[in-house]
Amino acid sequence: MTSSEMNELHSASRFGDPPRAARPQDRDAPASSAAPVVQVEQLEQEIARPPSGSPRHLVRAPYPQLVGRAVQRVANVPVALWDRALRNVRRTQEATLLALLEHARSTEFGRAHDFGRIRGYDDYARRVPIGDYDSFSPYIDRMRAGERNLLVPEFVRYFGNSSGSSNHGRPKFLPITDRQIRFQQLAGTDTVMRYLHWSGDDGLFAGYTLGLFPPTTMRAEGPVLITSNPALMMTKMPAITRPVYLPHGDVRTMANYDEKLGVIAQRYLDYDVRALTGTTCWFTLLFEKVLAAARRRGLRARSVSEVWPNLRVLFGGGVSAAPYLPIIRELVGADVTLVDTYNATEGGVYGASDFSGARGMLMVPHRGTFFEFVPLEERQPPSSGRSGRGPTRVPLWAVERDRPYAIVVTTASGLYSYELGDIVRFPSVSPPRIEFMGRLTGCLSVTQELTTHVEIERAVEYAVSACPCRTVDFGAAADVGAQGSAKARYVLFVEFQQGAEPAELGAFATAFDEGMCKENRVYREHRSGEVALIPARVVPLASGGARAFLEEVTRGNVQGKFPRIIDDTKKMLLWKHAKGSP
Repeated sequence: MTSSEMNELHSASRFGDPPRAARPQDRDAPASSAAPVVQVEQLEQEIARPPSGSPRHLVRAPYPQLVGRAVQRVANVPVALWDRALRNVRRTQEATLLALLEHARSTEFGRAHDFGRIRGYDDYARRVPIGDYDSFSPYIDRMRAGERNLLVPEFVRYFGNSSGSSNHGRPKFLPITDRQIRFQQLAGTDTVMRYLHWSGDDGLFAGYTLGLFPPTTMRAEGPVLITSNPALMMTKMPAITRPVYLPHGDVRTMANYDEKLGVIAQRYLDYDVRALTGTTCWFTLLFEKVLAAARRRGLRARSVSEVWPNLRVLFGGGVSAAPYLPIIRELVGADVTLVDTYNATEGGVYGASDFSGARGMLMVPHRGTFFEFVPLEERQPPSSGRSGRGPTRVPLWAVERDRPYAIVVTTASGLYSYELGDIVRFPSVSPPRIEFMGRLTGCLSVTQELTTHVEIERAVEYAVSACPCRTVDFGAAADVGAQGSAKARYVLFVEFQQGAEPAELGAFATAFDEGMCKENRVYREHRSGEVALIPARVVPLASGGARAFLEEVTRGNVQGKFPRIIDDTKKMLLWKHAKGSP
């Protein structure tokens, strides 16, 4: 992939902007015969003609197009508020912090850290240390039993069972207060409104939005409910979106995700689906099932755009979008915009696409989360017990461009200077645009090279550019003592799309190795003369192997993502899914 293509990838993906769809108002451009695009002016007809020639009527949404026009016309209001917050980051963020502390000043944690005497960020940083889940778990355990006035004054009914785990291997149950839910609703609305403001799309609400999220069932645990943050937010969506939001209740509660995608594809094949929301990696799986359902129906659909001709936008997140974009484009067969978000159970939406063409996602500084950042080279585990001055803590208004940081958040759900576990950097600081680099616990390092998953993704992008092919998913592991030597090598497990494999696997492995040398200085130095690292190896996975592996390691958890950094345990499991493996 060329540098110019990489720049295009970076306005609407976790790392920035994909080669984007034409804006909806620009869809009068000539379209490929294999991927017809219905113009906005024609959307009211709600008719798609399959290749057989007989008309196929799509199920209309209940809203007339004038609703979409009204929403689009007011989109500039929240966008203007967001932009104003970005122009005044320090004032906005300090006001957010002081409001969070004022709310919790009489709690057990607030009294212990003298919240009532904090007048600004410097006071706060002196009084409140950086913590992690293990630091907060004694409070959280008591809150799950129904206690109030610990981290926040109110009773907390919902706890999100995060896909991550604590440093001690315990599952994480993160508090989600009603205040955080409201902030998340506002931030989610902001994201949609920025898309509408940028695109001029006044037809979005004339069709349906289809959500791909975990089951909305909640497990009662004493006085509280255990759920996932995405599923919870699906039950709390704004009233205006409910009539046009799919799937219906019986499908939302389905726990088997493969079965759920199949039911969605079959049931909503004839609905006028105009947007998808969910974790980006699930879009391609749904598209495959939609095309299979269409074929079973007798439709000779070669692309999703022939089934859902008005599909125009994907609201994604949760994983890096870049590796999935080529497959998304091929399966959709028409231009579609990918709007990416950086979000977490701990606080909600942190950043989102702004369609500027610049790398990274625009920070959301005004929706209930206060941000700090620790330079990666100074970072200490919060539970390390190390004494001394501690690491430098940098507020959002003082971050430096392209410097790697560990992100730390203070939230409306009672987490104060909480180390999230993510590594980020800022390609732009005015306005601040954030780029996800990897996980603190997810570096691949056999010779102190500290490779992040972003570097692995970019090395794969380099290999795909050098050896044209399309990947379904991939991850890298270490092979220490390779070939009977004392040296190590990287092993890249990758599933290639059927019919789109590289012409020579050896050339792809060489290109991946070259990409790693470009991305990581220590890797390059240790590969020079094979002083410590020998050439990387590529292991192709069988068709469907990536999905089978993911289901095996996540036990069906829909929030699970294919790991870019693979430990030795997962490496052994992946070998079972290698092509040619018995």
